[in-house]
Amino acid sequence: MLDKMSMKELLALHNRVADKPAGPKTFATRAKLVARIEQVAADKNIDLASFGQPKRPKVPKVRAQPHAKTTETPEATEKKPRGKGIGALARAILMDPMGFPHVLVAEMVNAQIEGAAATAKSVRWYANDMRKKGVEVPPRQKHHPADMDEEQSVEALRTVRVVERAPSDD
Repeated sequence: MLDKMSMKELLALHNRVADKPAGPKTFATRAKLVARIEQVAADKNIDLASFGQPKRPKVPKVRAQPHAKTTETPEATEKKPRGKGIGALARAILMDPMGFPHVLVAEMVNAQIEGAAATAKSVRWYANDMRKKGVEVPPRQKHHPADMDEEQSVEALRTVRVVERAPSDD
């Protein structure tokens, strides 16, 4: 009976009868595993003939019939949005031609989404992921305008346009 069992089945049988379970690399050969099973069975007075038999599945007397009335609605099968939208917002800000530094993008994401914990490193990952997928991400500024001297600040702010507030913003 043990000769016809696979190594996996023998190991499962060993772990059922032995006090200390064994892993797949415990026994170097099949013969050693069979010998160990026979030794444990002899020590514990276990009949291996009953242990090695595969269990037959129980067939229920009453078979379940499918219920025709229970169908899923189309709304239930639609995918629900995952996450908070941190990645989508970070990717949108990264595509801004202004080229905000990664640290500033992370701060902007954290300010706009409650509970967000974006870091410069995570924003860098989003930018790299977009580049891998073939999206041309605008180059980043080397420094934030607040960290620049007067000449660098003038150069960086040259592209900024002043927009008047809408009447609804007051």
